[in-house]
Amino acid sequence: QKMSKQADDASKPAGAPPAEAPAMQPGQVPVMVENADGSTQQMQFDLATIMAALRSQSAQKKTMKGVKEKDPPVDSDKKNTKFILCSQCNCKILKPGKCTLVEKKIFMHDMTLREEKKAQGGEELTQFWLVTNQMQFENVGVSKPVGGSSDFRYLACSDCDKGPIGIRFNSNPNEFFVAHDRVTYALPPAESNKSK
Repeated sequence: QKMSKQADDASKPAGAPPAEAPAMQPGQVPVMVENADGSTQQMQFDLATIMAALRSQSAQKKTMKGVKEKDPPVDSDKKNTKFILCSQCNCKILKPGKCTLVEKKIFMHDMTLREEKKAQGGEELTQFWLVTNQMQFENVGVSKPVGGSSDFRYLACSDCDKGPIGIRFNSNPNEFFVAHDRVTYALPPAESNKSK
């Protein structure tokens, strides 16, 4: 059987997908896993392992505390060097290295929780984290269209609904701007323990 499968594979044109995916093991579930370099791969895990990983992730969220910073934490390529967190609930919004700092004048309404009922003012902000792929976010909610001509959508924390933390213009739906002044920052837990 191995020989006939090899012969079948050899007769396929280069770049053709494999005939079949690896067989699922009983009790295993396919999961997309992000590697340290940012690439992803599909792996199989049993439900107990998945639940343990989710509990660990939830505990890590609770231990990670964000801090306001005067200047955005950037490297030489203007990429974020720390986790970007919700200022209300410390939920992770972006991992380090997932967005680029840009200078752009954008008016945004004041931050509120969804249930707050008050007249909204706003302010013009100038420092934003640009995200060019929605899949880079760990956690974000996107509002319904806002504005007289429905020309933009606000970004908010999808755990606690605090926002707006950023904006996406409908004219360019692949660009998300997260306001530096509306978020907090934290080192990955292993690095923050080293600095103590």
